Amino acid sequence: MTVLGHNVHNLVDCSELVPIPPPPASKAHFPAGLHRGDVEQACRATPFPTLPTDPGPVTSVAPVPPS
Repeated sequence: MTVLGHNVHNLVDCSELVPIPPPPASKAHFPAGLHRGDVEQACRATPFPTLPTDPGPVTSVAPVPPS
């Protein structure tokens, strides 16, 4: 479906121009105050991984002003 409506022979392969992303700065984790129960899982057949929760007070997020 990604090439639907295109002739694959006319396309240019740019994959060597896309840089390899750097490794993540830290391991996957939940911010303080959240846990596995806060995740809305899309597929029950695939279990969600067990992730650690950051210690400390609940992470606060500034409110977004109405537009």
